[in-house]
Amino acid sequence: MTGGGALGAVAGAPASSHTSLAAAHLLGFSVTIPTFPGIGDAWIVGALFLAHIAIAEFSVGAITLAAAMEGYGLRSGSPDARRYARAAANSYYLVFSLGATFAIFAVVALVGLFGNAAGTLVNRFLPLVGLAFGLFIVLAPLLVWYRNSFGRMRDRNHFLLGCCVAGIQTLFMVLIVGLDGFLITPDNASFASVLNPVYVPLLIHRLIGNVGWTALLLAGLATLLARRTADAEEHRFQFWAARVNLRIGLVATLMMPIDGFALVLVLHNVQIGYFDSLVGAYGNYMIAQEALVGAILVGGNVALAGENGGFRSSRFAQVATVITAVGMVVACLPASVITPNILALRYIGLGLAVLVTAVHVARRWNPSGLVIQAVRGVTLRRSLVLVGVVSMVTALYMGFIKEQARGDYAVYGVLTQSSAHGRFLPPTSDYP
Repeated sequence: MTGGGALGAVAGAPASSHTSLAAAHLLGFSVTIPTFPGIGDAWIVGALFLAHIAIAEFSVGAITLAAAMEGYGLRSGSPDARRYARAAANSYYLVFSLGATFAIFAVVALVGLFGNAAGTLVNRFLPLVGLAFGLFIVLAPLLVWYRNSFGRMRDRNHFLLGCCVAGIQTLFMVLIVGLDGFLITPDNASFASVLNPVYVPLLIHRLIGNVGWTALLLAGLATLLARRTADAEEHRFQFWAARVNLRIGLVATLMMPIDGFALVLVLHNVQIGYFDSLVGAYGNYMIAQEALVGAILVGGNVALAGENGGFRSSRFAQVATVITAVGMVVACLPASVITPNILALRYIGLGLAVLVTAVHVARRWNPSGLVIQAVRGVTLRRSLVLVGVVSMVTALYMGFIKEQARGDYAVYGVLTQSSAHGRFLPPTSDYP
């Protein structure tokens, strides 16, 4: 039969014949589900998403800091604040395409390796996903306009444009967290996912964390840039930027354990057994997380002292650092030491470390007697670089723990990892 004859036969066949022919065609087009060699499917998808998330979180943090600092510069007239805003916006601009590239690779890997999970989620979240990714059609040109119009637009109008860019980028995060929360508490899908119990604390934790670790990472970068320059004015600005970023980052970091406790409490009440996967050897994941948070808080106290020329220059800084370290050691003790009847001791240790660090930040908020040359010193430089890197690792590691806590489930309690790897078969209700 010729091609035209075949088409004519199909056109002349009844509806039931059309259905049979279509089904036969689909059955004939059978593709074996691929597997990624060597490291496995889950690890390659996880690595790609981790790379994308790191850049995406930095992007949200950087543009938020840029808009906020431009607003501060507009109100105060500070040229340092305006330069900070321009540099933060430029860093966001430079990594924007890289983050999108990793996102494409991650989604392609997810669709190819975990087709059932991808199909299930996209079908349930199609309106939300469509809106979330459609935002970039508007965001991309606005970002180019914002980045290239510093000094060429009226200050107030440029600030409003920056707020618009930051708002759209944040809206993407607000939408996509709904999908992320659904993986943990799959009660409501699409736009109704904001009604899931875990949504609000998870969103707050993300937004605070994005700003916190980005600011601390930029603080470490500022000290490295200051060390490399011989220009006195550049040195002064980088020292100022390091100080500002350190305080912003520490304030955000101090807020995260509070919201994190609320998040864990919600999960404990609405998703019973969610943390059962983090027992035994996997319980060390939580201890490692506490150790990372402890490194940020202790390093932050050391950095605050380093602004005055050294750790030994302030008795209060020494006491605060020791108390913070002791508190975090108590918080990190394993379950074999912190038994259920003295579990409160763990929270007391963490709370004490947070409280003492908060007092230290408050005392040093507008410090006097600063030694500008301290930014060249080993104490400040090493502590800020350490805190910046560890804060980024901590933010990504928390996401890793959240994934591990789901255990064998891709969507907790609904879709297992093995089922997620299968072929997607859409329910007939989706396609009447």
